Amino acid sequence: MRARIVLLAAEGEANERIADRVGVSKVTVLKWRARYQDKGLAGLADEARSGRPRSVDHARIVSVTLAPPPKKYGVTHWSSRLLGRHLGIGNRTVATAWRE
Repeated sequence: MRARIVLLAAEGEANERIADRVGVSKVTVLKWRARYQDKGLAGLADEARSGRPRSVDHARIVSVTLAPPPKKYGVTHWSSRLLGRHLGIGNRTVATAWRE
């Protein structure tokens, strides 16, 4: 999305038209154009976010998902709730890892 904004701007498209074509607001277009103008390609990368960093490794959740559940559960595949209980984490955390 960020690259499309910058490329369309380089082609001379108006901010409103870019916003319509990319499916974002005009404010978003202005933000990414300004960041690109200030920092070049590095300005299109994600910046550090505030808040506590993740404490659960999503790669581990996915790797456990790929193995079949233990026979003691009596199922053939994982549900987010079952895997959450198995790993001692919330089922929403499992669902988020699966989505990503």
